[in-house]
Amino acid sequence: MSVRRIAGYGLLVLLVVGGLFAYQNRLYLRMAIQQPQLFREPVLDQSAPPLPADLGTVAILSFSKTNGYRHHDSIAASIKMLDELAAANGWQIFHTENGAVFTPENLQRFGLIILNHKSGTVWTEAQRQALKSYVEEGGTLLAQHAAGGDQGYDWPWYLDQVLRAQFVDHPMTQHIQPATLIVEDRSHPATAHLGSVWQRSDEWYNFVASPRGNTQVLMSIDEATYDPEKSPMGADHPMVWWHRVGKGRVFYSALGHTPESYSEPDFRAFIQGAISWGLDTPTNNDSEEGVRDEF
Repeated sequence: MSVRRIAGYGLLVLLVVGGLFAYQNRLYLRMAIQQPQLFREPVLDQSAPPLPADLGTVAILSFSKTNGYRHHDSIAASIKMLDELAAANGWQIFHTENGAVFTPENLQRFGLIILNHKSGTVWTEAQRQALKSYVEEGGTLLAQHAAGGDQGYDWPWYLDQVLRAQFVDHPMTQHIQPATLIVEDRSHPATAHLGSVWQRSDEWYNFVASPRGNTQVLMSIDEATYDPEKSPMGADHPMVWWHRVGKGRVFYSALGHTPESYSEPDFRAFIQGAISWGLDTPTNNDSEEGVRDEF
């Protein structure tokens, strides 16, 4: 057998082996190309962007920095929806992915902070303290989908006080599925327009344990209506909740993975209601039934 033929066979074997490796690891290879931030140390911002001199009478901060998984299309769709809601309601939204905007002086200019698919470690210690103080001293934080979708957090306050539930996974084989959401509390502005059930398609998060008892559940999901795959939570599977943190409040929604969500009339009304609630000053009547005093 000639050297040329041997070399040809060798090249063919390498191509076959390389092709099999690429196929078996196609998800990771695609992630490395589309989500390079997942494979490097978190980039933390040190220089704050300038804020407009005039933020309007109702100012909202929308923050979508991602050092974890990035929902590219959903962030863009959400920003478009937020701007449309702002125009219709007289709000002014400042969008940024720069964590250095989180200073006490900057945050006091905003009536509400939205974590718009924020993921990963995104704040320095000083920036964390600015957000913590903002909430505990009376501010409201609205955390959306991926803001609660990391499989681990290196800031205990964020997990224990902001989220109160640790994400574990979501269906992968049947990624986006139709399911039935159970609207448990229709007295909240975010859910007042809905019936007792809400049927829609999305990526459905599973959590290590239900946060019920440490928060006010607004909406849960009926696992009998879809396949939660690896980590079913059973009968008690909350998806939307809110609670007090110090003098402030946090609203978390696990909904909204798909870009199409932000064109759904009911979903837009849901977000509009959550924002309107967040902009209202909390009162003593704004109570949480079943939430323990230490929280």
